[in-house]
Amino acid sequence: MPGVKHLIECHCVLKIYKKNEKIQYHKFPVYSRIEENKVIPKIVKCNNCESVHYVFDICKSELRPNKDQTSVTLDIEDISLSLNDKICKVLDKYKCDISTYEHVQDIIEESRWGENVVLKRDIIGDNENVKILTIHSEDSIKIQNKTLNPTVLGVSNEWR
Repeated sequence: MPGVKHLIECHCVLKIYKKNEKIQYHKFPVYSRIEENKVIPKIVKCNNCESVHYVFDICKSELRPNKDQTSVTLDIEDISLSLNDKICKVLDKYKCDISTYEHVQDIIEESRWGENVVLKRDIIGDNENVKILTIHSEDSIKIQNKTLNPTVLGVSNEWR
């Protein structure tokens, strides 16, 4: 069953927001696998402060204090070992985060051929532009650009 990318809120604040009157906590992307309509819980580290979070639902986590030095969480290097070099080069080229690596790994492990992964997303004018990696098999991939106009009714949410 496909997983889902979602954001987890940490207790840290990025430097660019430190001077804001209203506190804006940092959010970071996580990829979670779904089984029987439930998130498979896991431990992840914040990509800013490395605090350890126990992810137990979509956009929900609990901090695990005093565990910041743990090495039991997966990192990009760990996941790269299970992916072929061509895919790793693409993910590295687009500076993908660990959630994207996990998404790609899940697609390959579950043989969900033809599934798409967003590598980059930019807003240019009124349009949302995405660069997409389509995984046809372990050894066959395709990269394409798509331009979406969110003001046009009926635009697919396929790339969101």
